[in-house]
Amino acid sequence: MTQPAASAYLRFPHPHGELVAFTAEDDVWLAPLDGGRAWRVSADNVPVNHPRVSPDGTTVAWTSTRDGAPEVHVAPVDGGPAKRLTHWGSVRTQVRGWTADGRVLALSTHGQASLRRSWARAVPLDGGPAETLPYGPVGDVAAGPHTVLLSAPMGREAAWWKRYRGGTAGKLWIDREDDGEFVRLHDGLDGNIEYPFWVGDRIAFLSDHEGTGALYSSLADGSDLRRHTPVDGFYARHAATDGTRVVYSCAGELWTLDDLDGAEPRRLDVRLGGPRVDLQAYPVNAARWFGSASPDHTARGSAVAVRGGVHWVTHRSGPARALAATPGVRTRLPRTFRADGEEWVVWVTDAEGDDALEFAPATGLAPGSSPRRIAAGQLGRVLNLAMAPDGSRAAVASHDGRVLLVERETGEVREVDRSDNGDASGLVFSPDSAWLAWSHPGPDPLRQLKLANTTDLSVSEATPLRFKDYAPAFTLDGKHLAFLSTRSFDPVYDEHVFDLAFVEGARPYLITLAATTPSPFGPQRHGRPFETPDREETPDSEGTPTTRIDIEGLADRIVPFPVEAARYSGLRAAKDGVLWLRHPVTGVLGASRATPDDPDPHTELERYDLAQQRIEHLAADADHFEVSGDGKRVLLWTDGRLKVVPSDRRASGDEDSDTNITVDLARVRQTVTPAAEWRQMFDETGRIMRDHFWRPDMNGVDWDGVLDRYRPVLDRLATHDDLVDLLWEVHGELGTSHAYVTPRGGHGSGARQGLLGADLSRHEDGTWRVDAVVPTETS
Repeated sequence: MTQPAASAYLRFPHPHGELVAFTAEDDVWLAPLDGGRAWRVSADNVPVNHPRVSPDGTTVAWTSTRDGAPEVHVAPVDGGPAKRLTHWGSVRTQVRGWTADGRVLALSTHGQASLRRSWARAVPLDGGPAETLPYGPVGDVAAGPHTVLLSAPMGREAAWWKRYRGGTAGKLWIDREDDGEFVRLHDGLDGNIEYPFWVGDRIAFLSDHEGTGALYSSLADGSDLRRHTPVDGFYARHAATDGTRVVYSCAGELWTLDDLDGAEPRRLDVRLGGPRVDLQAYPVNAARWFGSASPDHTARGSAVAVRGGVHWVTHRSGPARALAATPGVRTRLPRTFRADGEEWVVWVTDAEGDDALEFAPATGLAPGSSPRRIAAGQLGRVLNLAMAPDGSRAAVASHDGRVLLVERETGEVREVDRSDNGDASGLVFSPDSAWLAWSHPGPDPLRQLKLANTTDLSVSEATPLRFKDYAPAFTLDGKHLAFLSTRSFDPVYDEHVFDLAFVEGARPYLITLAATTPSPFGPQRHGRPFETPDREETPDSEGTPTTRIDIEGLADRIVPFPVEAARYSGLRAAKDGVLWLRHPVTGVLGASRATPDDPDPHTELERYDLAQQRIEHLAADADHFEVSGDGKRVLLWTDGRLKVVPSDRRASGDEDSDTNITVDLARVRQTVTPAAEWRQMFDETGRIMRDHFWRPDMNGVDWDGVLDRYRPVLDRLATHDDLVDLLWEVHGELGTSHAYVTPRGGHGSGARQGLLGADLSRHEDGTWRVDAVVPTETS
């Protein structure tokens, strides 16, 4: 069955004769200009733009990202295989039309040193070399009674950077005397101009000088300026003409003007057919979309975040179960804890819009029951979450600099502290749940550690605000607070210039919390033992150790771990020791590797044994890790796999042993419903912008009103690229220009394309030849 017109998101129209070309569902389409059923010209299902029908009506050209970078493609109007014409590898390649002699007019920064230097090229259909047109860097070329050029723009559509008035706003230039000398046209319009074209003797263009993008036209001398579309709604975009009629897009719909002599815009009733495959629900690979995990007390299972859902996964055989996997709801930051002898999980949810906390037993909920939800709308955007070991309360670091405690039983939210300099991080409770520590921001880049009594909420400084102190962790005996700090100042001389640099400035440190507790790095009264009992046979302490903190003189009891300065992150406490990640120092070009094919050096998981006073290397390739509640095992994310290994020794090479368990994430069943997920992403990006925008008044914009106005357009989306385009438009309403929407994988549909580093030429016999190869020299 056909889809109603309102269910399609249509862009980049171009009329020719009785047809209109446009893009939808990541393909190029043609449809009757008077409305009706459309049919596909391409079937690549990749982002495409700017289809243009040739003057003779036989061929459609467009920009396709099928092979990575955008390139020029063509196909017959009557159907047939598409042909790729360019191999430029430039992210700024874009079809703009046709030349009078039947070549494709395209813009590209190919061969230029800057992405702002886009030159117009005429691309022949036989695959031969393109001719660079003699206009210099331009943003568009309009041929007609006189040549009109658009200055090279900032690379963003006017609808994406609404009301932009910066130096790279679009400007028109005209060669009225046809002598190659161009003068400014409409230099009095305070707007961002784009998409110029000729309709008879009138030059038409889009401009937002009245506040909203609309279609305007004038005579060649700039006189008789007329507006042809309204300015009380969405931006008019992507305008094009066949010389008489004009078609443009607006909020995913196509509109046409039969002439520029007073005709009113009318919406085209274009209907699409086909399966709309990008709207079909599909299962996701849990390993690819793994977000984070939190192991239980003995590392028998973990709460795992996968693509907006939270699942419980047993580590060795057993079932996996969904704890929160509702389409259109994002859950994140799962944390496990023990309460009443049972394992529980808490996570952040946006089921009600603003963040809230949800709780559920790890064994799953009874049929028909829902997770318990508390504190909705009171937490801001949750950036960090920690759960007290006794399960009594959660600690939250919010986007607005607040540190909060949330009581599990009552849902009461208490503010512990706040900062005007940024976000708190590294929330961690003492083993007896009586104290909370975190890294508190000062003026960038300074950070200090703070401590709060969870009963009376008294806050004390654990470290002075002199350095960058982060990643605090209470040792499991409750006697020390370990942390990382960039306070090592030992510069090295540069090999190429006379300068000094602090390449490795971080180091782990330890605070003895009680004044009477001796430093573990100092001499011991009875000497140091040769060895400790077998760790596997060491019984757990009876009961929970009490943490005693003498606030006076805390900073005087800071001592460094006896390890060298390096680049460290992710410090955690484990049984009888402390673990951290040590990152290698690498070059940004890779030129210092032994061979070009060598991989980057790996991040290592290291352990410092507080009893034996020695460093141990646990894993040579670690990305992230968490420690089980009893401190005996580590949940390690390495090389795209989730593993369970000991916290006190290197894992066995045997992957079937008790010391090297690979968690089977294939048991996780998570299904994505695209339309629901896009709606969630739309709402969440609205909240993120609201919470983090640089001005509290949102630049005077009614942000909730903007979101409400655009939300119905979500029903038309059919691909992720549609969503990206819509979000650009929505953010553009703030008039801030530097607000970006970057899809997963960056710009375009894939990784940046490598270039040949060679000079090629086309010879008369049609063959291409390599004239010169650039030597491989990196400086």
